[in-house]
Order: sequence, then C-alpha cells, then structure tokens
Amino acid sequence: MNLEMIVRTIQLIIAPAVLITSCCIFTNGLLGHYAAIGERLRITIRERVDLLRETEAAKMSGMVATGRLADIDFQVPSLLRHHLLVRNALAGTFIAMTFYILDMFVIAFSVLSDQAGLYSAILAVFLLGVTSQLTGVLYSVFDGFTSHKIYAFETRHAMSLEKSELNHH
Repeated sequence: MNLEMIVRTIQLIIAPAVLITSCCIFTNGLLGHYAAIGERLRITIRERVDLLRETEAAKMSGMVATGRLADIDFQVPSLLRHHLLVRNALAGTFIAMTFYILDMFVIAFSVLSDQAGLYSAILAVFLLGVTSQLTGVLYSVFDGFTSHKIYAFETRHAMSLEKSELNHH
C-alpha cells in the first residue's frame, strides 16, 4: 500500500465522519428538547398531585383547581406522546451515527483486504445510516407540528378559566 492509497483511504473514511458531526449537532438540540419535555412532565404531574392534595385537604373543588386538574389530565398523555416522538428522533440519529462509524470500518477493511466485493457493503451501510438519520429528522418534524397543540390548549384553557372565574363573582 503506497502513500497515495493511504491518503485516499483516510479521505474515504472522513466522509462518514462529517455526517457523524451533523448527527451530533442535531442530537444535541434534540437532547435539550427531550430534557425540557421530561421536566415539563415532572412539573405537570407534581402540580396535579399538589392540586389533588389541596382539594382533598380543603374539601372543596374550586373551578380553577378542578379546571386545572382537567387540563393536566388532558395534557399528560399529549406530553408523553411528544416525549416519545423526540425519543424516536434521538434513536434514529444515534442509530445513524452507529452506521456511519461502522461504515468507516467497512471502508478501511475493504481497502486493507483489497476486496472489491465490499464496495457494495460500504454503500449499503452508508445508506442505512442516511435512512436512520432521515427517520430521526422525520420524527423531529412530526414532533414540531404536533407539539404546538399542547401549549395552545393550555393557554386557551387557562384564559377561559380566568374569564369563567370572573363571571361567577
């Protein structure tokens, strides 16, 4: 193996590394989003438990507390679906990175073994990585379109509770 072949091999191996970097950038944003949704779920559930304790302790069911409990009961399943979509987007991206790293090894092995038959394997593994990355992106896009419903519902519901409360006094 001469120096030119070694340089070409390294260049071939670096191509998937660029895609790994793009996956890392994308994944970093998704991880922050995933953590924020998880924290929102924990806060919402904690608020629900606190409202139930307060309502039970005071033996009352004020409109705001009752309305907020209904709001939380509606939101929690939506937040869980939202969380699942982001988890799936992360899984697709992590799987893509795994395929890209595997592709680097297949490229190196095919050059070292000088087997042209492995060229198809290089392309197949690379395309599996691209497909996984696309899957992660599609889950992320779907999450982006569906997440607005959760926050819009809460805002509209909170605004209507305030108006209802004022009308009863």
